[in-house]
Amino acid sequence: MLHTTITTVERTVFDNENVKQISIPTAEGVVTILPNHVPLMAPLGMGEVLIVIKGEEKPYVLFVDGGILQVVDNRVEILANLAEHADELDEAKIEEAKRSAEKLLEENLLDVDMAQVEASLQRELSRLNLVRKMQQK
Repeated sequence: MLHTTITTVERTVFDNENVKQISIPTAEGVVTILPNHVPLMAPLGMGEVLIVIKGEEKPYVLFVDGGILQVVDNRVEILANLAEHADELDEAKIEEAKRSAEKLLEENLLDVDMAQVEASLQRELSRLNLVRKMQQK
């Protein structure tokens, strides 16, 4: 089994010693970690984290955006800029943040960092996709 910890600056989002498998978005694509994985360090991407826990029927789902992944000796450590449980995602708030980012992009204001606005829009779209995917299950 894998001992998996997902931490942000604010809190420990996930900590479990009975993880059979974890799929994580990295900057290079999604990586699936199984027990006895080779040591690995990679920058996190943005998207869905799927965690299969021993004895659990459904995978545990989180959203992450940025950070670092480290795998050593059946320990998976994720230090994330942003990590949220899928059930914490609020579709109405995400839609509002998405609309705000889209409005800023349309207005093309000089004092606004457009790259940051575009990144924010991509994050909200990714979060919204995860919420809708979870609603279909």
